Amino acid sequence: MIHNYYINFDLRKFLKHTKPILKFFQKRYYLIFFVSIIFSPKVFSSEIKNLDNQQIKIFLLNSKVIEGSDYLLGEISEIECENSTMFEKLSKVVIGRSPLPGKKITVTRSLILSRLRSKSINIKDISFPVSDSIIIQRAALKISGKDIEQVVLNYIKESNSNKDLKARILAKIKDVYIPRGQVSYVINPKSRYKKEGGYRNYEVEFSVDGKPVRKVFIRTYLKLYKEVFVARDTIRKNQVIEESDLLKLRRNVDRIQREYLTDKNKIIGKISTRTLNPSEVFSSGSIKNPPLINSGDRLQIVFETPFLRLSAPGISLAKGREGDRIPVKNAESKVVVLATVKTRNTVQVN
Repeated sequence: MIHNYYINFDLRKFLKHTKPILKFFQKRYYLIFFVSIIFSPKVFSSEIKNLDNQQIKIFLLNSKVIEGSDYLLGEISEIECENSTMFEKLSKVVIGRSPLPGKKITVTRSLILSRLRSKSINIKDISFPVSDSIIIQRAALKISGKDIEQVVLNYIKESNSNKDLKARILAKIKDVYIPRGQVSYVINPKSRYKKEGGYRNYEVEFSVDGKPVRKVFIRTYLKLYKEVFVARDTIRKNQVIEESDLLKLRRNVDRIQREYLTDKNKIIGKISTRTLNPSEVFSSGSIKNPPLINSGDRLQIVFETPFLRLSAPGISLAKGREGDRIPVKNAESKVVVLATVKTRNTVQVN
């Protein structure tokens, strides 16, 4: 018994002295065990794997109006992703170029996935729970075709002083869609025209914030009526025209030659260069001045310098109008010279 008690006593003493040491190692063990669990390669890699394989959901909107020239994934969808870095990257992916102002396009799931693959994004865990497509429309300012037509008609009216001018648009102008911003326009005639009326082409160029964005081509017809003089009856060639031969009518000048005459004083007393039919419009090319001198007329031949003037009687050998050079014969010396017709009875030798 004494031997057994001695053994028990020593055991208690040993436990008493070793208990703090055991507690110390016990705490250390738990800490080491916890740290080994947290930083275990298997556990850490498993955590990363879970982050990489997390489910990403892209909820496409039914439709979206885009302001800029490109559209991002974050603009056309709502993205559900726990990883903030991945969320930011997905939101900034450019899916494509926006359509023309006022136009629409359909963006599909396959296009979005293609763009994500091009950015080296794993698309395996990406899903589209709601819809596989979205309609994209470019934000635009609408300018009605009627407003454009009216602007061109006002321009024609303001640039022509004749109140009898009537302009019309030959083809209906469609509505125009341009990007939003500060809008301005310029109207430019496409070419120069000799006639006052007839067909005219104009180009309306629209600019937004000072940059040209759209051109609209417009074809018009201008109808202009004026009072002109026509032949009352048939007028023979070289016939002297009298006031009784004239008739005043109102005509669309686009249908007649450009050199039409509206002043009767420029017609009366002239002779026709050809036969004129009834109701034919008088033009500058259909009449000419009558000859001042006829063949056989007696006249004065004049030679004149700044310091000397000589004259002699002569005889015309041809008829001529003012400014024409005709042969004349000196009545005294019988010499024939060329002289310029000045008046009805005077010619000048240079």
